[in-house]
Amino acid sequence: MEIITETTTEAWKKALKYVFKNGKDFEDNNRICREILNLTIKIKQPEKDITGPIEVLNSFKKWVYPPLEEIKNIITSKNLAPVYSYIYGPRIFNYRSKIDQIEDFIIPLLKGTKESRRAVVTLWDPEQDSNIYNKGVPGLITLDFKLRKNRLNVTAVIRSNDLFFGWPANIFQIYSLQELIIKKLDCLPGSITIFSTSIHIFKDQFEDIKKVLEGS
Repeated sequence: MEIITETTTEAWKKALKYVFKNGKDFEDNNRICREILNLTIKIKQPEKDITGPIEVLNSFKKWVYPPLEEIKNIITSKNLAPVYSYIYGPRIFNYRSKIDQIEDFIIPLLKGTKESRRAVVTLWDPEQDSNIYNKGVPGLITLDFKLRKNRLNVTAVIRSNDLFFGWPANIFQIYSLQELIIKKLDCLPGSITIFSTSIHIFKDQFEDIKKVLEGS
């Protein structure tokens, strides 16, 4: 299944509606999880309202969603944050304390070969993550960058994606990284596509999801 929209909020709401209506339920750590496998969401102009879903969540005023700068730092900061079991930044900018995947690879690659199909960032580290006893492993697995017609398009693969509460942060993080690279390449923003191998919502979110969809 592929959902294609112009804006971020529209994509989120369409995906919520689709998973709510078509997902399959199972019990996950004492929560009822409603899941769709292998869903693609493509946003043509995410920059138009990239914080829209976060603003919707904040409007509920029943939880404290992390501030934008904190969400952004999870993917752009090289430093580990003690409050998180993992963050993406060190895996991107300081992979195994050796490689800055953006500055040392993506930027020079796309500057030298604009149509390259090799501009890939990897976040899954088998040495750390391929361990059945380690549950604190990244959800975001891969980022692929394609520079076409002077626009930087991003495709992300997420293995496990909480659509209601997690996806709004995920899309903002991916956009933040896209924005950083755009400035380095002096190009224009393109689309963002997220392929989730498991995208899901939870039963305890259903009433809030209905309110979001009723406000569409």
